[in-house]
Amino acid sequence: MKALKILSGILKILTVLTFSALMIVVLIQIIGRFTPFSFVWTEELTRYLFIYSVAFGAPVAMEKREYITVDLLIGFLPEKVRKYYNAFIYFVLGVFGAMLITHAYDFALLGEGQTSATLEIEMFYVHLSMVITLIFVSLYSFLNIYHMLRDSINESEEGVE
Repeated sequence: MKALKILSGILKILTVLTFSALMIVVLIQIIGRFTPFSFVWTEELTRYLFIYSVAFGAPVAMEKREYITVDLLIGFLPEKVRKYYNAFIYFVLGVFGAMLITHAYDFALLGEGQTSATLEIEMFYVHLSMVITLIFVSLYSFLNIYHMLRDSINESEEGVE
């Protein structure tokens, strides 16, 4: 469990770093509009930073069970039934994510040898963000099931932590 806390901390730090960098680059882009200088790289870097901030942030949201859900009818179910229903939802999300990991990696391999126009970053690393997201979202989906069924956690309580 200590390894999971470290992993969670790393994902949170990476989310904050990529999002902070995104805000700084956007600020540079805005300032560039009022100066004679042209920062052509900002649009592309903003896109890649956004992709990675989502790639690191989505697993954090899954860990804390903060994904948006429509629970209008679920609220009427008894607590025990609701727990198993939510476990089933996490199971479907985990299995679906796990099934897509190899396909996402195959897609990332398509980017090998291709570089982005302005920054000349190999596109493999940009596409690899999907693999990262799917691995950790699937992991936290299954961990949520484990903790939900083992500890009888309420779905309103925080996730894996």
